[in-house]
Amino acid sequence: MSQIQDIYEDDEFEGLLEDARMNAANDWEENFVSDLSSKYAEFGRRMFLSDAQREHLERIASDE
Repeated sequence: MSQIQDIYEDDEFEGLLEDARMNAANDWEENFVSDLSSKYAEFGRRMFLSDAQREHLERIASDE
C-alpha cells in the first residue's frame, strides 16, 4: 500500500479519477470511483491506495 504522492505526479491522479468516472461501465465501477474520489477529497495526496485498488482504477480509466 502506497500513498498517492509516491505513485503519481501532481495532477496525474486527478486525471485518472476523471477518466475512470467517465468510463465507469456499471454500478460497482461508479461506486468504486466515487469512493476513491471522496477519500482523495478528504486526504489529498496523502491518501493510501492498495495495489488492487490501483489496478482496478487504471483498468477502468483506460476503458479496458
